[in-house]
Amino acid sequence: MSWEFSSSMSYNKREFPVDIDDLLNLLSNYQPENEYQALMEARPFEEPEPHKNIFNEAQDIVLDCLDILLDQDKYIIQAINYEQVSYEVLGQRLGVSATHAWRLKQIAYRHLEEVLTIDGRISKIMRYD
Repeated sequence: MSWEFSSSMSYNKREFPVDIDDLLNLLSNYQPENEYQALMEARPFEEPEPHKNIFNEAQDIVLDCLDILLDQDKYIIQAINYEQVSYEVLGQRLGVSATHAWRLKQIAYRHLEEVLTIDGRISKIMRYD
């Protein structure tokens, strides 16, 4: 594994664009990843830096984007993820076959991905830009 710094980075023979200013901003806006890391990096007799919790932030963004989806897409995603229903049960609820329920799930996830891409906030916190 080798990293090369330039206008792009190479990792496992794949090129990723890199903006040096973004890397410097990451260093200047550093926050510990979790509470344990914050405690370990704190200086003696000083309060630890507040840690960031990207998962809560990402979860909030996904929930916001779920609200934008059509009711059927929202229902399918919530049934699959929160209720953990099978495709057979989902198909019965929707009045379709299990195979068609699987197709509808794929379409719902594609719609969610499109909304997340348009929203843009998730790519910023996950550093995909």
